[in-house]
Order: sequence, then C-alpha cells, then structure tokens
Amino acid sequence: MTSTSSSVTSRGFIRTARVRSARSALHSAARASRAATALVAGAPFTSGTSLSLRFLTKEDKLFNSAAKTLFEYVYYCEGDVRKAMDIVFQAQNLNDGTDWWWNFSLARCYFVLGMHRNTEACLRQALKQNKHIAIYLRLVAMYVSSNQPLSALEVCKQGLAAFHEYTPLTLEQARIHDQMGNATLAVKEYRMVASENPSNIEATACIAMHNFYNDQPEIALRYYRRLLATTNAGPEIYNNLGLCCLYCNQWDLILPCFRQALYFSTDPEISSDIWFNLVQTALSTGDMPLARRCLQVSLAINSKHDASREALHRLNARLRAR
Repeated sequence: MTSTSSSVTSRGFIRTARVRSARSALHSAARASRAATALVAGAPFTSGTSLSLRFLTKEDKLFNSAAKTLFEYVYYCEGDVRKAMDIVFQAQNLNDGTDWWWNFSLARCYFVLGMHRNTEACLRQALKQNKHIAIYLRLVAMYVSSNQPLSALEVCKQGLAAFHEYTPLTLEQARIHDQMGNATLAVKEYRMVASENPSNIEATACIAMHNFYNDQPEIALRYYRRLLATTNAGPEIYNNLGLCCLYCNQWDLILPCFRQALYFSTDPEISSDIWFNLVQTALSTGDMPLARRCLQVSLAINSKHDASREALHRLNARLRAR
C-alpha cells in the first residue's frame, strides 16, 4: 500500500491528522488536571483539609472540567466520600443545580454512605434533567441493594423505553428475574442479550446452565464450547464441559476436561468441587475405590466441603455392606 500524509501506512500507523487531534485532547485533559490541582491551592489531600472551588468562577471555561476532575480524584483515588460531597455542594451552588452530572455524583456519594432515600431523590432529579443510561443503571443497583426488585424492574422498563434493546439494562432485568426465581423470563432475556451481544459471557453461561439442568446437556455443551472459544480458559468452563460430556456419554473427553480444570484451578474450593464432580465419573463406571479416593482428595484440599464428607460417609457404609 502506498503511504500518504492522510492515510494509514503499510504497518498500520495512523498519520498526522489523528495524531494532532489526539495531542489536542491530551493537552486539554492536562490543562483540566492542572486547573483541578490549582483549586486546592497546593494544600495536601489530608482528611482535615477542606477543599474550595473559590479559585475558579463559573464563567471560566475550565470550571466544569476542573471541578469534575477534582471530584473524581477525591472520590476514586482518595476514597473520601464526605470531601467529595463538599465539592458537589460547592459546584451546585455555583451552577444553580442545573447540571445533571452533579446530582448523579451526589447520588453516588449517598449510595456509598447507605442513604438510599437521598440517593433515589438525587437520581430522580438527575433523570428529570437528562435521561442518561448511567442514571437508570444506578437506580436499578440502588433498588436491588435495598431489596426492591419490582421497583428495579420498573426502572429497567423505563430505561428500555428510552434506550431500546440496550444490553446492560436487559441483562440487569434478567438478573433480577433470575434472583426472583422466574427462570423462564430470565432465560428469555439472557437470549435477547446473547443475540444483541454474542460475546457476553454471563448470558451465554446462564443459558448453558439452564439447558444443563433441564436435561439438555447436548445443547449446554455447545454453549460451553462457545465460551471456551471466545474467552480465556478457566477451571469453571472445563469443569462444566466435563459434566456435559459425562451426561452426553462422550467418554473420551470427560477426563481430559477435568484434567484441564484441575490444571487451571488455583482456588482450593474450586479444586475440591472438581474432585467431587470426578466422583460421578467414577461411579458411572462402577469404580468404587476410585470414587472413594476422589472424595478423600476433595476433603484433603478443603476439609469444610460438606457434600464430599457426606458422600464419603455413605460410600463407606455401602462398601462395608458389600
């Protein structure tokens, strides 16, 4: 490919037009960051130091970006919620409360402090000013944490009416239905998420689990293979693949899947579960001593694994009866 001054070179490097725009964006971000630093007049960020926005006026072009940068720094880096709330109150006084972002940020602070009624009031006010998807998601999280699933579902419906087929809202709706025990509705919405975003791991895994527990291991096996092809390998995927192969009678793939699951497993609880699932493979072939050894290994890894302890007790009683 012939390289020109306004095109992509043969090695994929972008030419000067986009480079200049990137530099200008970095320059603006750096100016906003320096302005936010200037707001505290060089005072150290300590718990007893009060912050003030008096060094910038609302007519200043950098006021909004600098104040928001300062809030994000205090909220995320310093973790001082009360100091971040002080910044919000000062910004709202200067802006006359017309910017929805400050109401949304104040709601985040109230949510961290566990003040759910104040959180709801701020989010509703922000929603009147601007119908932003982040406000809907924060409202859903607030209602779920306060154990109000019906209110959360209503917010999801309102959000989907404004943002049609938006995947995160549909996913939240599916999670709520799943927690409420409405498996049919949950799977239907998980399928909608998977059709809109085929790379969504959670939706694909939930559909596979639903098929597995509804006596359709062959279909579940296809979904887990899809996960294995699109995500990083992990012990959970290989463990579920091994169980699907077991119930699909694909005997040549059962042990390799469980072997890979044990290879990737670093958590003792997960390793104990894998050894417990291997017991089903041993029992399906009638190898009682192997099943007993798998249970002993599971308990050796995690002595608090109650299912393995109970299964070992029953297996020993069965072996003694023989």
